[in-house]
Amino acid sequence: MAAVAVNSESVFSSGRFIADYKKTADHLGAPYSEEVVQGTLTNFPGLFDQGSVSWRATSRDNDQLNYRFYIPVNVDTISMAAKAGYIDPTKPMARLAKSWSSLFNGEPAEWCDFDSDKGLAKTWILLKGLRSVDHLLDADEVSESVRAHRETFHKLGLKYCHFVAVDHHSNSLNLYFTVPGPITEAQATAYTALAGAEPPTAEEFADMREYVPEHRFAFAVTMEGATGKIKRVSIYALNIPEGPLPKTANDRLRQFFAEAPCYDSRQARTIGWSYGNGNSKYMKGEASYTGELGNFIRNARLPPTEAMAKLLEESRASMSF
Repeated sequence: MAAVAVNSESVFSSGRFIADYKKTADHLGAPYSEEVVQGTLTNFPGLFDQGSVSWRATSRDNDQLNYRFYIPVNVDTISMAAKAGYIDPTKPMARLAKSWSSLFNGEPAEWCDFDSDKGLAKTWILLKGLRSVDHLLDADEVSESVRAHRETFHKLGLKYCHFVAVDHHSNSLNLYFTVPGPITEAQATAYTALAGAEPPTAEEFADMREYVPEHRFAFAVTMEGATGKIKRVSIYALNIPEGPLPKTANDRLRQFFAEAPCYDSRQARTIGWSYGNGNSKYMKGEASYTGELGNFIRNARLPPTEAMAKLLEESRASMSF
């Protein structure tokens, strides 16, 4: 793990971040554009300071080094992105993000995922609680081809989401489900089959059993917005304990966690296993940078509340695989 800078306050500094980004990108062989990175800091003023900031990298050579902010309040980042020229607000993914953000009495919060290529990569929407996938699928701007997966989701126990996201460049959307644990082989097999992928290998599943939280975990489905085709699925182990990384993590991912700077009191780490069409697969890692992200995700490995437990049991009861 990267050394935590215990003598530095965990607040965001633009100048320090740009230097840290370049150094980390160089270590990983990731693309880097100071102009693009600086542009994101300029066009979303104050938002990197308000909450937590984290890094994201994958096991694939030459992939982007992403970064994102998590803020506790709802800010209209979609309008900010449109004003800065990152997105066209009339395009389907921007309209979908706006539609989801307006649900539930406007409670959801909009977060952003960035890279040094296009600047803004994704708009994330924190739903502030587990929300029915039916409500999300019934939202304006969701295509009928995406809604067609409703019954399949139900049969797999995919009934409640904590996050959703849109990718403005690939015109895809993500549903991040919270599902009952502990993960089973049948569960993992059914989930990867959604993307037409083979089940996790014995080594991958052994890592999942060791690192994926016992009580519940995050599972993501990535779909083409227009056609509804499921392109990829991901199984996440949030806020993994300090210590060794999963055995299936490759050298690039290990280097990411070793080099990614962190100014929090403890670096929060997340691992994901991603499976896609044509049996393509890779791993991804997320590491906190500033703003004490660990405080936000500290409950990810704890027993659920009574209310959440009821929803998870409802999801478990609907599973048929």
